[in-house]
Amino acid sequence: MSIQNSKELKTFLLSQISGIADGSVAPEMAKGICNLSQQVYNLANLEIKVAIAKVKVGEDGIKSVNF
Repeated sequence: MSIQNSKELKTFLLSQISGIADGSVAPEMAKGICNLSQQVYNLANLEIKVAIAKVKVGEDGIKSVNF
C-alpha cells in the first residue's frame, strides 16, 4: 500500500483503529499505530502554526529550513 496524501493516511489510520476495536488488528500493532497517529498530528499542527505565523508576520518574515 502506498499512501500519497493526508486523506489516504487518515483513511488508513481510521481503518486500523476500527480493526483494533473489532479484533482484526493485533493489539501489539496498536502502539505503533498510536505513535504514527501522534506524529501525523504533530506535523499537521506544526504546519498550521507556521501558516498562522506567516499570516501574522508576512510571507517574507519566515524562511524555510533545509536539512
